[in-house]
Amino acid sequence: MATERLVHTHRISDTHIRELDVYYDKGGMNYWDYSKKPKGIYFASTVYQQPVGSSLRSLTIGIGSQQPGVGYILVVPLTNYRPKALREVRARVEKHAMAIHAPCAVGDAASMEKLKAIVTGAEVPAATPAEVSA
Repeated sequence: MATERLVHTHRISDTHIRELDVYYDKGGMNYWDYSKKPKGIYFASTVYQQPVGSSLRSLTIGIGSQQPGVGYILVVPLTNYRPKALREVRARVEKHAMAIHAPCAVGDAASMEKLKAIVTGAEVPAATPAEVSA
């Protein structure tokens, strides 16, 4: 059941990168806010500080500094693990990775709704020129 979480990495500045992850979580305690995290397939966006040419990176979290588009979304709630559901979400994120980075950069409520629609498959973004030529 162990699969690679990382789907896509995008450099957002000379010092920062954003990683998109898709993973299965068995649920339980959310240690950030002590709520109960449901079982299911999740999408996560995380920003790291990593200068160009460096192999070292550090997670960018801190008191009072909110990075837009950082967090996770429950995409498919599950009662039992289904590898097909994980593969489907991962394929959508791989296919539309660049379209997903745009709402992550904004981070407002409307952008997060658009992001959730893309990840769940409710909305299919228009193909970018790079995707058309490939």
